Amino acid sequence: MFDLSRWLPRWRAALSMAIPLLVAGGFIVAAPSASAPGVAEETSVTEETTSSEAPVEEAPAEEAPMEEAPVEEAPVEEAPVEEAPVEEAPVEVPTPTEPVTPPTPEEPTAPAEPAAPAEPAAPVESAEPEAEAPAQEAPFATTPTTTPSGVRPSGASTGVPATTALTIHKGDLVIRTAGTVINGLDIRGFVRVEAPNVTIKNSIIRGRNASENAILVYAGAGKNAGLVIQDTELAPDFPSSIVNGIYGYDFTLTRVNIHDVIDAVHIFGSNVLVQSSWLHDNLHYASDPGWNGGPSHDDSIQIQKGNNIRIIGNDISGSYNAALMITQDQGITSNVTFSNNWASDGGCTINVAEKGKGAIAGLVVKNNVFGTSRFGCDMLVPPTTTIVNLGNTAADGTALRIVRRAQ
Repeated sequence: MFDLSRWLPRWRAALSMAIPLLVAGGFIVAAPSASAPGVAEETSVTEETTSSEAPVEEAPAEEAPMEEAPVEEAPVEEAPVEEAPVEEAPVEVPTPTEPVTPPTPEEPTAPAEPAAPAEPAAPVESAEPEAEAPAQEAPFATTPTTTPSGVRPSGASTGVPATTALTIHKGDLVIRTAGTVINGLDIRGFVRVEAPNVTIKNSIIRGRNASENAILVYAGAGKNAGLVIQDTELAPDFPSSIVNGIYGYDFTLTRVNIHDVIDAVHIFGSNVLVQSSWLHDNLHYASDPGWNGGPSHDDSIQIQKGNNIRIIGNDISGSYNAALMITQDQGITSNVTFSNNWASDGGCTINVAEKGKGAIAGLVVKNNVFGTSRFGCDMLVPPTTTIVNLGNTAADGTALRIVRRAQ
């Protein structure tokens, strides 16, 4: 039997020598592509073998060396083409993209501390110290525990005495005569004091329906030095987000019952004494037009400026923002004494803001009993303001929580 595999190399050699001669003589046209000559040759070899075996014997074996050239061309398969991918994929794996992954840009966003409040709201919203670590001061642990002296004010001991006969006065009352005494009136309007040494006692002041400046008693014209209001009730017939108790300075409140207003006592001057009074049940609105639709910032007592202000022996509760709010919004505040009171509610029951005007000098807080507050915070005071803290206690026997924070 004829062994094709034995003769195939010889045919290949013969053909590799003959083909160039035939091409040179113009007998054959050169192959169109030189890329893969090995494949083209094999095809022609196969065709030759199918045609005849005779020329096989004529191919001399010596010409095998000619195979070297075509064989060497096999490295043309130097598939450096494969090296092209040399996994240039690493280029697609740009390590630089990994730095994009780390949240370096997010770190600047972290200090969202920010939460800077609207200007009028600044002292109020500063009353939200829940994120702050409370800093208790040594005096609270070492000072003696006392309770307010005297009787705790209530409806029975404040306002109009039960046996008083009242005369109705319809409309606003403007007092311009020095030394005037108002006794036993049921006033269905607002009161404005523009004279010194006026006394209002055994009366109720109800206000009227108003669209703005609904202040039950106004004592801020600078003409009411020596004003005394005692055994009197301030209770609006038309409660609203613009109704307040008393505004001004140079006055004394004794056994006064103030309720159902936004701010019970609003002070923007000196020489004020609030004693043995009951300030309670403030009005509060979740959406207050006076605060651009935000919640009301109702305080039992707010001090915007003044000197020689004393708050002694009162029951103060029911405010959403603070029982005592000191802001310095209108000027320097100094020599404020808050003593022998039962005080509760608000975000922090006492909230002090320096508002860029420096420390509050002469701030004394002593012998008070603190109830609960929204944030469990009894006092919020800037670290630069020194407080004289004496004998203050919590009604439930727990330690007082004092938060020190600049504001």
